[in-house]
Amino acid sequence: MRLILLMSFLVSNMAFAQTISGEVSIKGNTPKGTLFIFAKKFNGQMPMPLAVKKIENPVFPVKFELSQKDAMMKQIPFEGPFTVTARLSPSGNAMDKSGLEVSTKKKIELGQKDIKLILSK
Repeated sequence: MRLILLMSFLVSNMAFAQTISGEVSIKGNTPKGTLFIFAKKFNGQMPMPLAVKKIENPVFPVKFELSQKDAMMKQIPFEGPFTVTARLSPSGNAMDKSGLEVSTKKKIELGQKDIKLILSK
């Protein structure tokens, strides 16, 4: 029984270590749009995100978690370090940069769970 509990604990901690999570908040009035939260390689050469969450009509603050299940291309491993970006797109298009956007400045490592992103004008 102890072995089963230990294995269960290790598996759940391994799953946790393979994610990054945090919260996106906003200062001021909330414009309408779609929220995209994505992780790219920190100082990486690849322009496309490794993982993306799309949240239509977000209600702030928004809690998020990114992992391999959110990968843009499943064959590319979700491995850090990362830069995490939150973009509020008025058109609903992920490429639309006319809305609000904020990115982390420091490296984000796998397992980090305290990422704070604040959108503001």
